Amino acid sequence: MNDSRRRDGLLRLYGPGELDQLDPVGAPRAPGDQLLRLCTRQLFSYRADDLRGWQSVAPVPDLAAAIPSIYNAGVGASYTSYVVQLRPGVLWDTAPPRPVTAHDVVRGLKRLGNPFRPPRVLPYFTGTIRGMAEFHDGFRSAFAGHDPSAAALAEYQNTHEIAGILVLDDETLVFELIRPSLEILDILALPCASPAPVEYDAFLPDSPELRRNIRSLGPYRPRPGSSDGHLVLEHNPVWRQDLDPVRHRNLAALEVTREPVSAQEVAEKIRAGEADLPWGVPLSSATPHDPADLGFTLDYLVFNTRSPGAGGALGKVKVRQAIAYAIDKAAVAEVVAASGTGAAIRPATSIVPPGNDAHQPLDVTPTRGHRGDAARSRALLAEAGYPDGLTVTAIAPATDVGRRIAQACAAGLAEAGITVQITALDQRAYRSLLQDPEHAETGEWDIATASWAAGWRYRNGRAFLE
Repeated sequence: MNDSRRRDGLLRLYGPGELDQLDPVGAPRAPGDQLLRLCTRQLFSYRADDLRGWQSVAPVPDLAAAIPSIYNAGVGASYTSYVVQLRPGVLWDTAPPRPVTAHDVVRGLKRLGNPFRPPRVLPYFTGTIRGMAEFHDGFRSAFAGHDPSAAALAEYQNTHEIAGILVLDDETLVFELIRPSLEILDILALPCASPAPVEYDAFLPDSPELRRNIRSLGPYRPRPGSSDGHLVLEHNPVWRQDLDPVRHRNLAALEVTREPVSAQEVAEKIRAGEADLPWGVPLSSATPHDPADLGFTLDYLVFNTRSPGAGGALGKVKVRQAIAYAIDKAAVAEVVAASGTGAAIRPATSIVPPGNDAHQPLDVTPTRGHRGDAARSRALLAEAGYPDGLTVTAIAPATDVGRRIAQACAAGLAEAGITVQITALDQRAYRSLLQDPEHAETGEWDIATASWAAGWRYRNGRAFLE
């Protein structure tokens, strides 16, 4: 790091990572969730620690005063009722500063059900907390067929309740579950489960206007004037270390600059002393982890079964099976390993990863050395009515590793007679295509390369299945 920057306490990050999801309801992926950790707080969170032991990935109290248990009367005998007491004294950086309350926690959870921008992890909540699914369904139905205004969304939230979330007083909540859940504390520790101040009612979820008006509970807050390409986090003057057992404040400020650059360009910027750390790209390999370590990231393909491309080929099971057999998983693993994450890589042969009770050592598309089976793939294509092969359109994130993964997949498919036309998209356009069902039927894409990690590291088989 540049010495002058060390002295003034400014840490400069530079790279292609996202900066446009400061609203917790967006449930951002890495590296954006690292910024949310500095500005938001949840009822429960995780220590900043080595992730190779289960103690390090177990939730700890954050806004909550303690972990609910049968010993502190926080968990009912049926394990479907959790009482949470808030830590007193935590303040919003509003003018004047205002205590965070149980009502703010409920407001944050209600925002998850909005029909405008619901988070991808919503099923964790609707499948666990009593009444959450009904609240979401009612929210969606109330605004079906038209674009809601911020005022209309706020009115619905403020006049409807989630049956299984009860506010006993400003500092006490009760969560009633559909059934006992091993993951309830992990679910409530997700970034999207952050409390929301009443000020957020004036804005559409995850809108540019809301991102310019973020209120903080953490050690830092966005400086006014930040944009999607440049963000400065400054001290939150009302944050207190003695009331935050999870976070620390060791810097005067953080400056994050986002540009669509390669890892090599980021490295050159750091060597020139114009940046201190990379943002969104790894630059060096860490010590490889033991393959039995906790936590997995899954690289996978998304099939657009609604696409009219190639005569609706992706809607046919045998075509999808042919693609699965043609993929050279080992080549994809080599791309990921070369990206510098330092993690152990293994070809996935089943959805639920090791370390979970639901894991089974299956391989539904076995090939020698995970290198693909072009002959089997061609035979399946012929059975599906494509003896001469077919052409598909693939979308991929416009990052170095995203492009290389797509190219590795395309090379394997080419061996089987499947021509792949790759379109690399920035994250916003990529998410828009994947999350909008109407786009699925336009023929803009047939398959997509994707990467996903569970929101919690321990006992997360359910997350992979959902």
